Amino acid sequence: MKCKMKSILSVLALFCCVSMTACGGANTSTAPATSPTPATQPPAPEENTPDGEPADDNSWEKVQKKGEFIMGLDSDFPPLGFTDDSGKIVGFEVDLADEICKRLNISLVTHEIVWEEKEDDLSLGTIDCIWSGMSVTPERERTMCLSEPYMGNNIVFIVPADSEIHSVADVGGKTIGAQDGSTSEELLEKEYNSKVYITPLADNNELFRQLKLGLLDGVCVDSVVANYWNSNNGGNYTVLNATEDSEKYAIGFRKADVSLRNKIQETMDSMIADGTFTGISMKWFGTDVYARMNETADKSGIEGESLGSEEADPSEDNTGDDEITEE
Repeated sequence: MKCKMKSILSVLALFCCVSMTACGGANTSTAPATSPTPATQPPAPEENTPDGEPADDNSWEKVQKKGEFIMGLDSDFPPLGFTDDSGKIVGFEVDLADEICKRLNISLVTHEIVWEEKEDDLSLGTIDCIWSGMSVTPERERTMCLSEPYMGNNIVFIVPADSEIHSVADVGGKTIGAQDGSTSEELLEKEYNSKVYITPLADNNELFRQLKLGLLDGVCVDSVVANYWNSNNGGNYTVLNATEDSEKYAIGFRKADVSLRNKIQETMDSMIADGTFTGISMKWFGTDVYARMNETADKSGIEGESLGSEEADPSEDNTGDDEITEE
Protein backbone atom coordinates (compact mmCIF):
# COMPACT_ATOMS: atom_id res chain seq x y z
CA MET A 1 0.00 0.00 0.00
CA LYS A 2 2.82 2.36 0.93
CA CYS A 3 4.73 1.45 -2.21
CA LYS A 4 1.77 2.13 -4.35
CA MET A 5 1.21 5.47 -2.58
CA LYS A 6 4.87 6.44 -3.12
CA SER A 7 4.59 5.58 -6.80
CA ILE A 8 1.51 7.71 -7.17
CA LEU A 9 3.13 10.65 -5.37
CA SER A 10 6.23 10.33 -7.58
CA VAL A 11 4.15 10.46 -10.72
CA LEU A 12 2.27 13.53 -9.46
CA ALA A 13 5.49 15.30 -8.56
CA LEU A 14 6.92 14.58 -11.99
CA PHE A 15 3.75 15.89 -13.66
CA CYS A 16 3.88 19.14 -11.66
CA CYS A 17 7.51 19.65 -12.56
CA VAL A 18 6.85 19.18 -16.24
CA SER A 19 3.84 21.51 -16.04
CA MET A 20 5.83 24.23 -14.31
CA THR A 21 8.60 23.90 -16.89
CA ALA A 22 6.06 24.25 -19.69
CA CYS A 23 4.63 27.44 -18.10
CA GLY A 24 8.08 28.94 -17.59
CA GLY A 25 8.54 27.69 -14.06
CA ALA A 26 7.47 29.16 -10.76
CA ASN A 27 10.61 31.30 -10.54
CA THR A 28 10.34 32.84 -14.03
CA SER A 29 10.09 36.59 -13.64
CA THR A 30 9.53 37.65 -17.26
CA ALA A 31 6.49 36.78 -19.34
CA PRO A 32 6.93 35.73 -22.96
CA ALA A 33 7.06 38.73 -25.29
CA THR A 34 3.77 39.53 -27.00
CA SER A 35 3.11 41.61 -30.09
CA PRO A 36 2.03 45.13 -29.14
CA THR A 37 -1.59 45.98 -29.89
CA PRO A 38 -1.58 48.33 -32.87
CA ALA A 39 -2.85 51.82 -32.07
CA THR A 40 -6.39 52.56 -33.26
CA GLN A 41 -6.17 54.77 -36.31
CA PRO A 42 -8.71 57.60 -36.70
CA PRO A 43 -11.11 57.15 -39.62
CA ALA A 44 -9.99 58.69 -42.84
CA PRO A 45 -11.62 62.06 -43.44
CA GLU A 46 -14.51 62.06 -45.91
CA GLU A 47 -13.30 63.11 -49.34
CA ASN A 48 -14.94 66.14 -50.88
CA THR A 49 -14.98 67.52 -54.39
CA PRO A 50 -13.75 71.06 -55.08
CA ASP A 51 -17.36 72.25 -54.60
CA GLY A 52 -17.53 70.76 -51.12
CA GLU A 53 -19.64 67.82 -52.29
CA PRO A 54 -18.98 64.44 -50.65
CA ALA A 55 -17.14 62.19 -53.10
CA ASP A 56 -19.94 59.60 -52.96
CA ASP A 57 -22.75 62.16 -53.40
CA ASN A 58 -24.77 61.15 -56.47
CA SER A 59 -27.95 63.06 -55.58
CA TRP A 60 -27.94 65.13 -58.77
CA GLU A 61 -27.15 62.09 -60.93
CA LYS A 62 -30.11 60.23 -59.41
CA VAL A 63 -32.50 63.06 -60.24
CA GLN A 64 -31.02 63.38 -63.70
CA LYS A 65 -31.37 59.65 -64.31
CA LYS A 66 -35.04 59.48 -63.27
CA GLY A 67 -35.67 62.63 -65.29
CA GLU A 68 -37.80 64.42 -62.72
CA PHE A 69 -37.41 66.75 -59.78
CA ILE A 70 -40.01 66.44 -57.01
CA MET A 71 -40.81 69.77 -55.42
CA GLY A 72 -42.48 69.51 -52.00
CA LEU A 73 -44.76 72.47 -51.42
CA ASP A 74 -47.72 73.72 -49.44
CA SER A 75 -50.35 74.28 -52.14
CA ASP A 76 -52.14 76.79 -49.90
CA PHE A 77 -49.47 79.49 -49.87
CA PRO A 78 -50.37 82.15 -52.45
CA PRO A 79 -48.77 83.64 -54.39
CA LEU A 80 -45.76 81.34 -53.91
CA GLY A 81 -47.63 78.10 -54.55
CA PHE A 82 -51.38 77.47 -54.61
CA THR A 83 -54.16 75.67 -56.44
CA ASP A 84 -55.99 77.83 -58.96
CA ASP A 85 -59.65 77.59 -60.02
CA SER A 86 -58.83 74.94 -62.63
CA GLY A 87 -57.14 72.70 -60.04
CA LYS A 88 -53.62 73.42 -61.27
CA ILE A 89 -50.82 74.23 -58.83
CA VAL A 90 -49.34 77.60 -59.79
CA GLY A 91 -47.32 80.37 -58.20
CA PHE A 92 -44.06 82.29 -58.06
CA GLU A 93 -41.96 79.42 -56.72
CA VAL A 94 -43.61 76.94 -59.09
CA ASP A 95 -42.62 79.14 -62.04
CA LEU A 96 -39.04 79.34 -60.74
CA ALA A 97 -38.81 75.57 -60.31
CA ASP A 98 -40.36 74.93 -63.72
CA GLU A 99 -37.82 77.18 -65.46
CA ILE A 100 -34.94 75.50 -63.61
CA CYS A 101 -36.15 72.06 -64.66
CA LYS A 102 -36.49 73.15 -68.30
CA ARG A 103 -32.89 74.34 -68.27
CA LEU A 104 -31.75 71.05 -66.76
CA ASN A 105 -33.83 68.93 -69.19
CA ILE A 106 -35.86 67.27 -66.45
CA SER A 107 -39.55 67.35 -65.55
CA LEU A 108 -40.98 69.21 -62.57
CA VAL A 109 -43.29 67.24 -60.29
CA THR A 110 -45.20 69.24 -57.65
CA HIS A 111 -45.98 67.22 -54.54
CA GLU A 112 -48.36 68.68 -51.98
CA ILE A 113 -47.19 68.34 -48.38
CA VAL A 114 -48.59 68.92 -44.92
CA TRP A 115 -46.33 71.66 -43.59
CA GLU A 116 -45.97 70.15 -40.13
CA GLU A 117 -44.73 66.88 -41.72
CA LYS A 118 -42.38 68.39 -44.32
CA GLU A 119 -39.16 67.13 -42.71
CA ASP A 120 -40.51 63.57 -42.68
CA ASP A 121 -41.35 63.74 -46.39
CA LEU A 122 -37.86 64.99 -47.14
CA SER A 123 -36.00 62.42 -45.05
CA LEU A 124 -38.11 59.54 -46.43
CA GLY A 125 -37.31 60.55 -50.01
CA THR A 126 -40.91 61.30 -50.92
CA ILE A 127 -39.73 64.69 -52.20
CA ASP A 128 -36.38 66.01 -53.44
CA CYS A 129 -36.69 69.36 -51.69
CA ILE A 130 -38.91 71.61 -49.58
CA TRP A 131 -39.61 74.68 -51.69
CA SER A 132 -42.52 76.59 -50.22
CA GLY A 133 -41.72 79.91 -48.59
CA MET A 134 -39.52 78.15 -46.05
CA SER A 135 -37.79 80.60 -43.73
CA VAL A 136 -34.13 80.10 -42.85
CA THR A 137 -33.71 79.21 -39.17
CA PRO A 138 -30.71 77.90 -37.19
CA GLU A 139 -32.44 74.54 -36.78
CA ARG A 140 -33.06 74.19 -40.52
CA GLU A 141 -29.49 75.22 -41.26
CA ARG A 142 -28.35 72.43 -38.93
CA THR A 143 -30.59 69.67 -40.30
CA MET A 144 -30.85 70.55 -44.00
CA CYS A 145 -28.66 71.58 -46.90
CA LEU A 146 -30.12 74.99 -47.78
CA SER A 147 -29.92 77.01 -50.96
CA GLU A 148 -28.92 80.66 -50.90
CA PRO A 149 -31.85 82.91 -49.86
CA TYR A 150 -33.86 84.25 -52.80
CA MET A 151 -36.57 86.34 -51.13
CA GLY A 152 -37.18 88.28 -47.93
CA ASN A 153 -40.21 88.18 -45.66
CA ASN A 154 -41.48 89.38 -42.31
CA ILE A 155 -44.18 88.02 -40.02
CA VAL A 156 -47.35 90.06 -39.58
CA PHE A 157 -50.78 90.12 -38.00
CA ILE A 158 -53.73 90.53 -40.35
CA VAL A 159 -56.98 91.71 -38.73
CA PRO A 160 -60.30 93.13 -39.99
CA ALA A 161 -60.12 96.85 -40.75
CA ASP A 162 -62.82 97.54 -38.16
CA SER A 163 -61.06 95.47 -35.50
CA GLU A 164 -60.22 96.79 -32.03
CA ILE A 165 -56.63 95.83 -32.87
CA HIS A 166 -54.94 98.97 -34.19
CA SER A 167 -51.39 98.05 -33.20
CA VAL A 168 -49.41 95.15 -31.79
CA ALA A 169 -50.12 96.50 -28.31
CA ASP A 170 -53.82 95.71 -28.80
CA VAL A 171 -53.49 91.94 -29.39
CA GLY A 172 -53.53 91.09 -25.68
CA GLY A 173 -56.35 88.69 -24.82
CA LYS A 174 -57.22 88.10 -28.50
CA THR A 175 -57.48 84.78 -30.32
CA ILE A 176 -54.79 84.59 -32.99
CA GLY A 177 -54.40 81.78 -35.51
CA ALA A 178 -51.18 80.51 -37.11
CA GLN A 179 -50.18 77.60 -39.30
CA ASP A 180 -48.93 74.47 -37.58
CA GLY A 181 -45.14 74.13 -37.74
CA SER A 182 -44.58 77.64 -39.11
CA THR A 183 -42.22 80.34 -37.90
CA SER A 184 -45.36 82.41 -37.26
CA GLU A 185 -46.49 79.86 -34.69
CA GLU A 186 -42.99 79.82 -33.21
CA LEU A 187 -43.08 83.62 -32.89
CA LEU A 188 -46.44 83.54 -31.11
CA GLU A 189 -45.24 80.90 -28.68
CA LYS A 190 -42.00 82.75 -28.00
CA GLU A 191 -43.12 86.38 -27.77
CA TYR A 192 -46.91 86.35 -27.35
CA ASN A 193 -47.66 83.14 -25.47
CA SER A 194 -48.78 84.89 -22.28
CA LYS A 195 -50.65 87.61 -24.17
CA VAL A 196 -52.85 85.89 -26.75
CA TYR A 197 -54.84 82.70 -27.22
CA ILE A 198 -52.99 80.75 -29.93
CA THR A 199 -55.03 78.66 -32.37
CA PRO A 200 -52.79 76.51 -34.60
CA LEU A 201 -54.42 75.26 -37.81
CA ALA A 202 -53.16 73.05 -40.62
CA ASP A 203 -53.30 75.51 -43.52
CA ASN A 204 -53.71 79.14 -44.48
CA ASN A 205 -57.02 78.57 -46.24
CA GLU A 206 -58.63 77.50 -42.97
CA LEU A 207 -56.98 80.36 -41.08
CA PHE A 208 -58.42 82.97 -43.43
CA ARG A 209 -61.81 81.24 -43.53
CA GLN A 210 -62.06 81.45 -39.76
CA LEU A 211 -60.85 85.04 -39.83
CA LYS A 212 -63.64 85.99 -42.27
CA LEU A 213 -66.20 84.18 -40.12
CA GLY A 214 -65.06 86.05 -37.01
CA LEU A 215 -63.86 82.88 -35.28
CA LEU A 216 -60.39 84.39 -35.02
CA ASP A 217 -59.52 87.95 -34.02
CA GLY A 218 -56.46 87.85 -36.24
CA VAL A 219 -54.01 85.66 -38.09
CA CYS A 220 -50.23 85.62 -37.69
CA VAL A 221 -48.71 84.78 -41.06
CA ASP A 222 -45.98 85.67 -43.58
CA SER A 223 -46.40 89.16 -44.98
CA VAL A 224 -46.34 87.98 -48.59
CA VAL A 225 -49.39 85.77 -47.96
CA ALA A 226 -51.25 88.32 -45.84
CA ASN A 227 -50.84 91.14 -48.35
CA TYR A 228 -51.71 88.96 -51.35
CA TRP A 229 -54.86 87.65 -49.65
CA ASN A 230 -55.87 91.14 -48.54
CA SER A 231 -55.46 92.51 -52.06
CA ASN A 232 -57.76 89.76 -53.33
CA ASN A 233 -60.38 90.43 -50.67
CA GLY A 234 -61.08 94.09 -51.22
CA GLY A 235 -58.33 95.38 -48.95
CA ASN A 236 -60.74 95.17 -46.03
CA TYR A 237 -58.07 94.05 -43.59
CA THR A 238 -55.20 95.71 -41.74
CA VAL A 239 -51.68 94.27 -41.79
CA LEU A 240 -49.42 94.96 -38.79
CA ASN A 241 -45.81 93.92 -38.30
CA ALA A 242 -45.66 91.27 -35.57
CA THR A 243 -41.90 91.58 -35.08
CA GLU A 244 -39.00 93.84 -35.99
CA ASP A 245 -37.03 90.87 -37.29
CA SER A 246 -37.07 89.94 -40.97
CA GLU A 247 -36.71 86.48 -42.50
CA LYS A 248 -35.38 85.00 -45.72
CA TYR A 249 -36.70 82.12 -47.80
CA ALA A 250 -34.51 79.25 -49.03
CA ILE A 251 -34.94 75.80 -50.58
CA GLY A 252 -34.31 72.86 -48.24
CA PHE A 253 -32.55 69.67 -49.39
CA ARG A 254 -31.44 66.58 -47.50
CA LYS A 255 -28.18 67.21 -45.67
CA ALA A 256 -26.27 64.76 -47.87
CA ASP A 257 -27.69 66.02 -51.20
CA VAL A 258 -25.04 68.67 -51.78
CA SER A 259 -24.59 68.03 -55.51
CA LEU A 260 -28.34 68.36 -56.14
CA ARG A 261 -28.46 71.57 -54.12
CA ASN A 262 -25.49 72.95 -56.03
CA LYS A 263 -26.99 72.13 -59.43
CA ILE A 264 -30.29 73.85 -58.57
CA GLN A 265 -28.44 76.83 -57.07
CA GLU A 266 -26.17 77.16 -60.10
CA THR A 267 -29.21 77.26 -62.39
CA MET A 268 -31.02 79.75 -60.15
CA ASP A 269 -27.93 81.98 -60.20
CA SER A 270 -27.94 81.97 -64.01
CA MET A 271 -31.63 82.99 -63.99
CA ILE A 272 -30.85 85.89 -61.67
CA ALA A 273 -27.95 86.95 -63.88
CA ASP A 274 -29.89 86.87 -67.17
CA GLY A 275 -33.02 88.59 -65.81
CA THR A 276 -35.36 85.57 -65.92
CA PHE A 277 -35.81 85.62 -62.15
CA THR A 278 -36.75 89.30 -62.30
CA GLY A 279 -39.35 88.63 -64.99
CA ILE A 280 -41.04 85.91 -62.94
CA SER A 281 -40.95 88.09 -59.84
CA MET A 282 -42.52 91.02 -61.70
CA LYS A 283 -45.33 88.76 -62.88
CA TRP A 284 -46.34 87.86 -59.33
CA PHE A 285 -45.30 90.89 -57.25
CA GLY A 286 -44.71 93.82 -59.57
CA THR A 287 -41.20 94.11 -58.12
CA ASP A 288 -37.90 92.19 -58.02
CA VAL A 289 -38.02 90.36 -54.69
CA TYR A 290 -34.38 89.25 -54.94
CA ALA A 291 -33.18 92.82 -55.40
CA ARG A 292 -35.47 94.03 -52.62
CA MET A 293 -34.11 91.37 -50.27
CA ASN A 294 -30.56 92.53 -50.90
CA GLU A 295 -31.46 96.21 -50.64
CA THR A 296 -33.23 95.51 -47.37
CA ALA A 297 -30.20 93.65 -46.04
CA ASP A 298 -27.96 96.58 -46.99
CA LYS A 299 -30.26 99.07 -45.26
CA SER A 300 -31.00 96.76 -42.29
CA GLY A 301 -34.71 97.37 -42.84
CA ILE A 302 -37.73 95.10 -42.90
CA GLU A 303 -38.58 93.30 -46.11
CA GLY A 304 -42.05 92.87 -47.52
CA GLU A 305 -44.23 95.30 -45.58
CA SER A 306 -46.22 96.26 -48.65
CA LEU A 307 -45.26 93.38 -50.90
CA GLY A 308 -48.39 91.93 -52.39
CA SER A 309 -50.57 94.95 -51.62
CA GLU A 310 -49.81 98.34 -53.21
CA GLU A 311 -47.07 97.01 -55.47
CA ALA A 312 -48.55 93.67 -56.36
CA ASP A 313 -50.06 93.03 -59.76
CA PRO A 314 -51.71 89.62 -59.35
CA SER A 315 -51.62 87.55 -62.51
CA GLU A 316 -54.58 85.91 -64.19
CA ASP A 317 -53.83 82.84 -62.10
CA ASN A 318 -55.11 84.51 -58.93
CA THR A 319 -57.75 83.02 -56.72
CA GLY A 320 -60.48 85.58 -57.23
CA ASP A 321 -62.01 88.03 -54.79
CA ASP A 322 -63.49 85.57 -52.35
CA GLU A 323 -61.12 83.02 -50.89
CA ILE A 324 -57.99 81.02 -51.44
CA THR A 325 -59.13 77.97 -53.33
CA GLU A 326 -58.00 74.52 -52.34
CA GLU A 327 -57.81 71.29 -54.32
